[in-house]
Amino acid sequence: MQGTVNSTMGSTTTDKARETAHEMGDKAHAGVDRLTRGAHDTIDRVASAATHAAERFTDGRLAHQAHEWRATTTSYVREHPLAAIGIAVAAGYLLSRLISYR
Repeated sequence: MQGTVNSTMGSTTTDKARETAHEMGDKAHAGVDRLTRGAHDTIDRVASAATHAAERFTDGRLAHQAHEWRATTTSYVREHPLAAIGIAVAAGYLLSRLISYR
């Protein structure tokens, strides 16, 4: 009699464990699906931004802007060499302080 009770209890416990495992599997599957959709959305946004940036770069506007900044900076350094050195030293000092905190 006790063997029958034990085997029945074991069967019930096994069934409950299987049921719990299936429920957890279903929940995990739903979570993975949500993560997958989120990843796809993120990839689409990044791809769109990269495409936009590439279009701007190939358009020549970005290259033109960089050339203008370089010309302006070169002109300023030639006209105010001591101020340019002071700015460079101050920027280097601040950057070294920021990096040393990490």
